[in-house]
Amino acid sequence: MFGRLYSLLKKHHTLSLFSTLRLHKVQSMMNLRQVLEAGAAAAFAIANPETHHFVDVDEFGIMDPAQKLAGKRYKWLDEKYPTKSDWIKSTKDKINTSAAHANIISGDSTFKITSDQSAVSAPFFDTEDEYFVKSDLWLISSVAITIMDFFYGVAGDVARTDRSVMDFRPDFTETIQGLAKENSHLLAEIQSSERFQKAMQKMAQRATAKSNQVPHGK
Repeated sequence: MFGRLYSLLKKHHTLSLFSTLRLHKVQSMMNLRQVLEAGAAAAFAIANPETHHFVDVDEFGIMDPAQKLAGKRYKWLDEKYPTKSDWIKSTKDKINTSAAHANIISGDSTFKITSDQSAVSAPFFDTEDEYFVKSDLWLISSVAITIMDFFYGVAGDVARTDRSVMDFRPDFTETIQGLAKENSHLLAEIQSSERFQKAMQKMAQRATAKSNQVPHGK
């Protein structure tokens, strides 16, 4: 069961990477959402590999990956691994807000009007913006590192119950820590950029404006 979900995760993670590089941001983020969902289910499968946790099978042998089963899996993750569960939810929420649904902000990257307003351009590839490409590549790598660490933690907990189900490279801990450190350095580089600082200033101003709004009295 883990193998099925891991193969799904691996495929969509690769697609997310390729989509970012070929300037298809929405496609990249939707693939990354699949990675998060498959990663959550795969982590659950390490400890709970039984089929009935993932599909309902009717009398004709037709399988239904019912949403209620996903809810039960997320509930288990909330109880056993709240930090990682919250991270998965918050990352999915960010993707859902910005890229999972059609909106004019996404459309702005594939629609341009000439300076004299005499013509428009609707290219197949997004308008290239190095800042956003690097930010998305950072997110894709961060998701991979966090999910690998998640699998390692769940497998270790299961192993302590005398049911070893996964083996990791002897240098896994050292490797993942090195990747996480490098990822943190890249994040610091992004956050030190002028683009990021200006965005944070705007968000702070918006938050201040909202807090200063006077509610209507009765």
